[in-house]
Amino acid sequence: MTINIQLMKERLEAKRAELKQQVGDLTEAYPKEDPIDASEGAQDIEDTAVDFVETEQEQAIDVNERALLTEVEAALKRIENGTYGHCIDCDKFIPEKRLEAIPWASRCVEDQAKLEQRNLSQEEFYDSNTI
Repeated sequence: MTINIQLMKERLEAKRAELKQQVGDLTEAYPKEDPIDASEGAQDIEDTAVDFVETEQEQAIDVNERALLTEVEAALKRIENGTYGHCIDCDKFIPEKRLEAIPWASRCVEDQAKLEQRNLSQEEFYDSNTI
């Protein structure tokens, strides 16, 4: 494997700093209370609905940013452990081009596809059972 580990580490550290900043910004932007609870009587119902949707979107973004931050930190830990670039499922080398595109990738393309298929199947199962 000819991947430049030091370069990947620098990219991951930069991404970690960016994500920590974004998570901090989102945390500061959160309203301290639910928009519906915060409404003061005469507030238009449409305004409350917009506030609610915006809060939901910000929270979804925050969850995604935190999940990505966890992946980036795990990749940095794999660099420290000497396992960076190996699939966490099958231990095969992750292709260099994949790591260049997604430095925090923890799985080879095949195992990532299997994981996504399992997750999709579970979502379909839960969706069909909630109807």
